[in-house]
Amino acid sequence: MIDSQERTALVFNWFEDCERENIILSFKGDFNQDLVNAILLLAEREPGVQNGATLVRARVFSVMVECMQNIRKYGSVNEDGSELKPGIVLVCKNPEGFAIKTGNLILNGEVESLKKRLEKIQLMSKDELKTTHKNVLSKTELSDKSGAGLGLISIARKCDKLNFNFKHLNDRVTFYSLDIHVNFPKA
Repeated sequence: MIDSQERTALVFNWFEDCERENIILSFKGDFNQDLVNAILLLAEREPGVQNGATLVRARVFSVMVECMQNIRKYGSVNEDGSELKPGIVLVCKNPEGFAIKTGNLILNGEVESLKKRLEKIQLMSKDELKTTHKNVLSKTELSDKSGAGLGLISIARKCDKLNFNFKHLNDRVTFYSLDIHVNFPKA
């Protein structure tokens, strides 16, 4: 069981690292579909996002949707048995573009397979990602819970840089974070 002091220290250290960039939107709490919709509405009205190029804005929103859906669908549930999934989303703007940073708890048993998938996705070119996306769509029946791994592939297709990290917390959960960059077009 992760105690509140450990969780606070972890979140503080992660957030402190993120503060080096200009945060224009942040949320920390329990995710459900209504909250995902509300965060997207806030982001849509955020001047820092509104002032971006149309293509970049579309990519940022798409990445945000996928990231928050991943937290909502695959994050570890609260220890109190509630179905709410705790997580963090930050949107930062810098001279190069936007950074979308997410963090949430996942069960330890899911770390290795997720890490392998992310490593594989990181090594793929944009063309390989596109082909893989099409192949998964044509060969897989989608369910309510799973998009057959399409979310991470979609994120990688729309971003310019994707990094991840896992911080083992205890015998039950690991803190999983994504750091995704969507660059402005080169002038």
